[in-house]
Amino acid sequence: MRHRPLLTVLATCALVAAGVLPARASVGTTVASPCAQPNGRVAAMAVSGRTLYVGGSFTSVRDRAGVLQPRAHLAAVDANTCDLLPWRADTDADVYALEASAGVVYAGGAFTHVGGVARARLAALDATAKVLSFDGALDKPVRALDAVDGSLYAGGDFLKAQGATRTRLAAYDLATGAVRGSWTPAANGAVTSVEGRPGAAQVYVGGNFTAVSGSSQPYLALLATADGAVDEGFSPWAGYDQAPFPLIDLAADGRGLYAGGGGSGGHLVIWNLDGTLQRPVYQTDGGVQTVAVDGDSLYVGGHFTNYCVGNTGAGHPYICTTPLSRRKAFEVRLSTGELTSWAPRFNSPHGVLTEAVDPVTHGLWTGGDFTKIGTKAVTHLADFRP
Repeated sequence: MRHRPLLTVLATCALVAAGVLPARASVGTTVASPCAQPNGRVAAMAVSGRTLYVGGSFTSVRDRAGVLQPRAHLAAVDANTCDLLPWRADTDADVYALEASAGVVYAGGAFTHVGGVARARLAALDATAKVLSFDGALDKPVRALDAVDGSLYAGGDFLKAQGATRTRLAAYDLATGAVRGSWTPAANGAVTSVEGRPGAAQVYVGGNFTAVSGSSQPYLALLATADGAVDEGFSPWAGYDQAPFPLIDLAADGRGLYAGGGGSGGHLVIWNLDGTLQRPVYQTDGGVQTVAVDGDSLYVGGHFTNYCVGNTGAGHPYICTTPLSRRKAFEVRLSTGELTSWAPRFNSPHGVLTEAVDPVTHGLWTGGDFTKIGTKAVTHLADFRP
C-alpha cells in the first residue's frame, strides 16, 4: 500500500520534522546490474573473496546468456562479473543460512544431503564445491550461522546436535568439527540470527524466544562465547516504552547492534553494543527481515511498503499514520539517523529477505522473493553497485 497523495500534501515539513531528509545512497543507484537469476527465493548470502554464495528454495539459475542451469538451493556467482559459476553442490531441501570463513562455506537449512552426501542440516564446502567431512548432524533446521574466533555458532529449530542435547543453539569447533561440549545455552523458541559482538568474547542471538537457559530474555540475548552464559546485565528493551517484538536479523559493528523485526507492522532497532537504545525505534508497515551495515550506511530490507514517518500507526494490517513509500528496502544514514533518498521498488509480498555488502566494491547484494525492481525484471537476486 502506498500513500503518495498524503506525502505530497505534507511535503517537506513532515519529513524535516521526522528527520527524513534526502541524501545520496552509498550504492549510488536503484538500478540493479545484469546478473545471474535464480528461479526461486534467495534466503541467504555470503561473500568469500570475489565469490558470492547464495542459498534458498530455487532449483535452477538463469545465467547471463539466458540459459537455465540446474542449481538446487545453492549456487555461486562471480562478484566481479555477476556470472553464474560452475560451482555446484545441490541440496535436497531449502538453505536458510550461509557463512564463509577461511575459504570454507558453511550452509545451514532443512536439507539432509548435499552434493549427494549425507549431511544433516549443516554442511561445509570448499571453493571447488567439495563436501567436506564436517557434519553438523542436527535434527531440525538451522536458520542462523556466524563464525567467531575459531567456532561456528548455529541457531535454529533443532534440539540435538551430533547426538548431544542442544536446544536451538549450538557451537562447533572449526578445527575439529565437533560440537563444543562447554557451550550449552538453551532457547525456548526459534533462533533466527547469531552475531558476534565486536571487541568482546560474546555473541548476540535473536529470534522468537522469550527465555534462554531459564533467564527471561525476550527475543534477544547476549551470551559468552566460552560457555554460553547469559549476560544478565544486558537489557535491550529497558529504554523502549512498548512491548518487545520478535527479531529476524542482526548485524553489528564497532558502533552498534542493528536489528530487524516484526511485531505490529515491522521495526528497525539501533542499539549501542551494551544494549542501550541509540535511536528511537523505526516503525514500518511490514516486517524488517534483513539488515546490513557498511560505513555510514545501514541497509534495510523486508516486506514493508512504507516507513512510518514519526514512527506511528495502527491496525491489522498495520497502516502508518504518515507513510513514506519504501517498497521493501531503504537506507539509514547512521551519522544522522535519517533515511536517505535511496528507494528501489521491489515487488512481491515477501520482498527482500537477505542482504550482503561487497567488501571490495561496497556494492549491495539483495536476495528474496522479488521478480521486479520498478518495471525491470530482476528475479530473486540483485546487485547494486556504487
